[in-house]
Amino acid sequence: MELRRYEELGAFLKIFQPIYARRLEKTRLERMRFAYYTSAGTGINILKGHALWMRAAACMNDYREIDYGIQLLNKTVYGSDYRRERIQHLAARLDWGENVLDSMMSDLNKNEQRFITNTYLACVSEHRPRERGKGRLSMWRAYGRKTGVAFVLKPTAIFQRLEPLPLRLTPVEYLTQTQFTEGFDWMLDNIETYLDALKRYEPAKVLEYFVNMLMISLFSIKNPGFNEEREWRFVYHESSSSHLHHDIVVVDGIPQVIYKLPLSSPSAPQTGVPLEEALEEIIIGPSQYAEVIELAFVRMLEELGIPNAAERVSKSNIPLR
Repeated sequence: MELRRYEELGAFLKIFQPIYARRLEKTRLERMRFAYYTSAGTGINILKGHALWMRAAACMNDYREIDYGIQLLNKTVYGSDYRRERIQHLAARLDWGENVLDSMMSDLNKNEQRFITNTYLACVSEHRPRERGKGRLSMWRAYGRKTGVAFVLKPTAIFQRLEPLPLRLTPVEYLTQTQFTEGFDWMLDNIETYLDALKRYEPAKVLEYFVNMLMISLFSIKNPGFNEEREWRFVYHESSSSHLHHDIVVVDGIPQVIYKLPLSSPSAPQTGVPLEEALEEIIIGPSQYAEVIELAFVRMLEELGIPNAAERVSKSNIPLR
């Protein structure tokens, strides 16, 4: 992503996604770790294919949570005549057209399944120091399937490499209806405050940023009951201008398209996240085959040219019943 566009993204982010911008400002990425939980088989495929898989939102375990965000938006927009009139007034000031709100909401509600099918996600969880070498029991139960692994990654090594790629890494916000509505009104306040600055850009560009950031927000909201997951998501929306590689794979008997977040290693240098720098450890989840799986991952890392391979792989001591 060119520097100017990246700077634009940061400016629009503070206006259109203020909750996310505030979260990012408070986040100490250098101290954080992400854990990517998956099956051992998928983990090996990721390393062999030098890519992290992004699957359609429709195939995720909690795909119905996407609908949760859309319902929050519907109640916020249609629950207040004043708010709806305010949106239409701001849209007119920005030369977006008089019917942009109704058109956007109609498209979203009529084509919800299409958005869910054509939006691709990879989910990671904030990994706390006390989980080092062990992982989290609830995540092993949800994603391990008795042969689970967790890739523990350094966010700083990931963020630096995402700039040229057409996707976003965003934290999941666990919001009630009231919290979502407050955040939406905060965004409208920002648009009003920075109206003159926004009008310096082409109306179509501002509208594109607004719609894209709103859609990313909807795909990054879950019910507060899930906040124990501390989830972040890579979000990618399929488009004709995209340049992410894709593949067709079979997962649990379901043929599906996946998109690939490229991983670079000494044996396969490419544009993407450098595995040697980003990978802190691989935790082998509770399994009767833990030793066998551990050996396979050590050998796999060695073949990729990752130094200290054996030191980067460990077995979780959490019992899974």
